[in-house]
Amino acid sequence: MAVSIRGRPIRSIRMRGRNDSGEENVPLDLTRGKSDEPSELPILQNVAKQQGVSNMRKLGHLNNFIKLLCNVGHSEEKFGFTYEEIIICLRLALLNEAKEVRAAGLRALRYLIRDSNILQKVLRLQVDYLIARCIDIQQSNEVERTQALRLVRKMITVNALLFPSSITNSLIAVGNDGPQERDRMVRACIAIICELALENPEIVAKRGGLSTILKNVIDCQLSRINEALMTTILHLLNHPHTRKYVRSDVELEQILAPYTDFHYRHNPDTAEGQLKEDREARFLASKMSIVASLRSWSGKHLPHQKSTHIDRNNVLCPFSRPQ
Repeated sequence: MAVSIRGRPIRSIRMRGRNDSGEENVPLDLTRGKSDEPSELPILQNVAKQQGVSNMRKLGHLNNFIKLLCNVGHSEEKFGFTYEEIIICLRLALLNEAKEVRAAGLRALRYLIRDSNILQKVLRLQVDYLIARCIDIQQSNEVERTQALRLVRKMITVNALLFPSSITNSLIAVGNDGPQERDRMVRACIAIICELALENPEIVAKRGGLSTILKNVIDCQLSRINEALMTTILHLLNHPHTRKYVRSDVELEQILAPYTDFHYRHNPDTAEGQLKEDREARFLASKMSIVASLRSWSGKHLPHQKSTHIDRNNVLCPFSRPQ
């Protein structure tokens, strides 16, 4: 039996109109007719206001906008606003000082983007730079960064050929420097880079993303992840129209360096006391990647490419370190 005070259960003492997350419960009427004022109007007005509306109330309005999208559907006639006007209002949420509001704005954009036409409008209004900013910020804002990465995946799904270089640079930056900074989003960013490399290898190659993938191959001693990363590169090598993006003499030799270079040092900041242990870990990752390569037709041809300065005998015997 619940304990009560003055005849009211103790659970009802919570502040009315707020959820556990602090979001204000903003009422939303989904039963209005066509002649009534569009429901989007107060939502977008409150999201765009710089003063007079609390951040938690803006959060409630952004969540209501998503409910409205799911109920009404994607149609400018039903909205009463053009997509450009809606995107401009949602763009302001990504500039808010509260990470919860920024996360809700990213989530609203993810629900809004349904086809290439809307995605082009988002990119034309330069929202991609704000998305990249959300990915770069690392201040206990995992929820915001998670929503940003989910939005990025949605953009790849809609049309990977339109994917902007600004977000690609942010993903690659996290993939390169994340392990040293103990960034929890490193693997998620690397997975998205791999996904993008399969759909739009040109932009990944131009921004150095393939080198980032191979660098993380040496960083990973988990066989399933190591093989998945290596398979992305092998997939590109297997097709003539994508093979040109992989530079065998520069990028592919990264996975062989721990095995063929006696003085290999993956990170110059590694302490001398940990150097031996670090080399063994890199050697194990290198061995996994070589074995994964030799299991594929394209991987078997790597030692025979003219541009790779590799001792074929060493590559074909990956289970023992050369003496």
